[in-house]
Amino acid sequence: MKKQGFSILVVLTLVMAFSAHRSFGKESGVQPASLFRLDYQYGALNPWLFYEVPLSANVGLLTVWQMSTQGFAQIDIGPVFHLGNWQLIPQVGIDFFESSQDGARIGHIVPEFYAIHTGAMVSFESWNLCFIKAHEEPSTFYYYRDHLLCRAGKWLALGPQIEGYLFPDAKPDHYFGGHVDIDAGAGTIGLFYGQNRDQRGVFRMTFLKFF
Repeated sequence: MKKQGFSILVVLTLVMAFSAHRSFGKESGVQPASLFRLDYQYGALNPWLFYEVPLSANVGLLTVWQMSTQGFAQIDIGPVFHLGNWQLIPQVGIDFFESSQDGARIGHIVPEFYAIHTGAMVSFESWNLCFIKAHEEPSTFYYYRDHLLCRAGKWLALGPQIEGYLFPDAKPDHYFGGHVDIDAGAGTIGLFYGQNRDQRGVFRMTFLKFF
């Protein structure tokens, strides 16, 4: 019950923070920034919506809404620190799972940290998410994703990527591979393929569009 009560508190906090977030944008007259992302992975489609309102010259407030055709959803909120070519993004989120047997429920509380560098020739992204289970059924685990891209022309960037999972009671699962970004005019298409030590492959195709 304590974990469920804490989960509900996090949900209410996210809703109130997002309401204040929208109110600030309207009162300040600052135009918010939006990003639409669509992932294809493991036979599922995962649409994302990123929505940022500037709070000052170098700080914004970001909300992220993610869904999946596999019965999964996640909501995140936190500040964005714009430091030159770097963006540092600490967030907290919650994820939801839905099944025909159990219905919908909160799965994890998710502390997160992202570091993004965008340069003329080199870019870097680091994702770090700790999924802390909200009840007994799901597992607690840490997920990371890091890639380094070098520009190879006006419309192409490519480089190595590593991602994986760390579990408290099981061996880690790391995937090593390559990442390619293609400027398609209407947006950016990203492709990743990697394998773990058992030669199990993972493929992800991503579409990104800024508004």
